[in-house]
Amino acid sequence: MVNFDKLYKKVALQVIERCHGGIKIKKHGKIIEMYDPAKHIWSTGLVGLVIKEECMNANLRDWEISSVRGYVIQELLAKSNT
Repeated sequence: MVNFDKLYKKVALQVIERCHGGIKIKKHGKIIEMYDPAKHIWSTGLVGLVIKEECMNANLRDWEISSVRGYVIQELLAKSNT
């Protein structure tokens, strides 16, 4: 049996790694933004697409995207506190 917490955390770390540090949290951990080097802007929708694509690569279902998003927020908050 797969431990889903470990799987979600692994996918969240893949999302953060894919963004190359150009990812941040605004409004007390509620909105994630990612820097788009092609457009030179911070985008809120782009990170959602990255999370969705990484979840699809890990064979997760659509309803599991919110769990992975929560783990991305937790990891970014943990990194900002250190």
